[in-house]
Amino acid sequence: MKILSKSIPLPSILVSLLMLISLTISAQSPTEHWRPSIHFSPKKNWMNDPNGLIYFKGYYHLFFQHNPKGNDWGNMSWGHARSKDLWHWEELPVAIPHGEEFIFSGCVVWDKDHVSGLGDASKDLLVAIYTADYPNKKQEQHLAYSNDDGLTWKKYDQNPILDIQLLNFRDPNIIWHHSSKQFIMSVAKPLDRSVQFYGSKNLLKWDLLSEFSNQGELEMIWECPSLVELPIEGREKESKWVLFNSSQGVQKGFVGMQYFVGEFNGKTFINENTSDTKLFVDYGKDFYAAIPFYNTAPNEVMWLGWALSWQYAKEQPTFPWKGQMSSVRKLSLVDTHEGLRLKQDFQPDFSSLEPTFQAKDISISKPKFLNGMKMLQGKSYLIDLEIESTNADRWGLKWQSVDNPKEYTVVAFDENKKQWFIDRSHSGKILSPGFFKLDAAPWVEGKAKHVRVLVDHSMLELLAQEGTVAISSLRFPHSIRENLSVFSEKGKLDLKQITIWEVK
Repeated sequence: MKILSKSIPLPSILVSLLMLISLTISAQSPTEHWRPSIHFSPKKNWMNDPNGLIYFKGYYHLFFQHNPKGNDWGNMSWGHARSKDLWHWEELPVAIPHGEEFIFSGCVVWDKDHVSGLGDASKDLLVAIYTADYPNKKQEQHLAYSNDDGLTWKKYDQNPILDIQLLNFRDPNIIWHHSSKQFIMSVAKPLDRSVQFYGSKNLLKWDLLSEFSNQGELEMIWECPSLVELPIEGREKESKWVLFNSSQGVQKGFVGMQYFVGEFNGKTFINENTSDTKLFVDYGKDFYAAIPFYNTAPNEVMWLGWALSWQYAKEQPTFPWKGQMSSVRKLSLVDTHEGLRLKQDFQPDFSSLEPTFQAKDISISKPKFLNGMKMLQGKSYLIDLEIESTNADRWGLKWQSVDNPKEYTVVAFDENKKQWFIDRSHSGKILSPGFFKLDAAPWVEGKAKHVRVLVDHSMLELLAQEGTVAISSLRFPHSIRENLSVFSEKGKLDLKQITIWEVK
């Protein structure tokens, strides 16, 4: 375009158009400095719930809710990525594209005995079962199958495999139940705050077994259920069944996840706690819709979730992508004074790496920059803090902008309130009024003051007290350069050790 002389006034409509184009280009500038390195995010466009998690032939497969045509929710299809080590992800072509129906959440299982009779019997068969959403009409459970390790899928020509004529009926998740020798499907009736269980021998015909409803957190709809058997640490060969679903989180009006601990006999799930007991998976606002991987090793249950909140997902200021996954976490149960509780561990095992930095027996009474911490600029790393003792009011970690001291993020423990927290109220770009509210989790009596914080650009994940406390929070600092310090307020903090592993 030729630049016009200043002496020739531009028509006002053209000026407005040029300003709009300029603002649009500016708004869509790439924001790679916020893109996580070891948490999966698509190269471009919208992503939400993880789907079809499965370990197969040396790869961890991640399917996900995806808009292949834009950076907002819509055109829901299944995206696909895979990883050999849970740190490096390879994005693959769209797996199941939408048609007249949207492809909502679901699962993938290995039909190793070809009980469905689908596909080529001479090749391995993967079966996806998902919700087909016909907007404003109804939701049905559909099936697709793959003979090429999940790269391409064929939709079953006799879909639906399950239809109860409901507008809201979704998110099937399937396990193989050894005792009853059948596949068990958990599927949500969101408005009823209900999970239905169905059984099948061939993945095609499903019979209703039972229904679990109206317990725990009831303020929001239930969706994305999963049923899994978890080992109990410290009790050899003992386990319990755990039912997860996504609903309201700890803070009113913000989504999250809850769980129920109990027994499952192949037909019915029985909650061992009172019906009004509320057990939350994560105390942050950015962990939702997690489901377990299928076909992992015995007693090795792992999952990941969508690391974002519906309350401000549209406002996430990233381009050309929007949405990212959490870390992968290994699940188990541990005894506490209040009963069995969920334990989560970051995967893979960071301790297998050579530490980037390590120090022992340190006393801190004011913010301290330890040698080696400044090496972490713009990198992904895990910090491990083990506390010997303290008489401080608050202690923890602080990331502070080099260019603007008023921009900072705090991960800490409040000794007076007895709570862990992430404070992102001064962390940079605030996405909504609720974004700045403190994400806090209560102290678990009887567990050590030990905390791990996984840092990956815009992602912060805290697992404390043997993994019984979890807080996941996003942040979007304006400044790329920031310093990291350990601090102690109104008292002394004695560290037994601090270890940092950089993930390359």
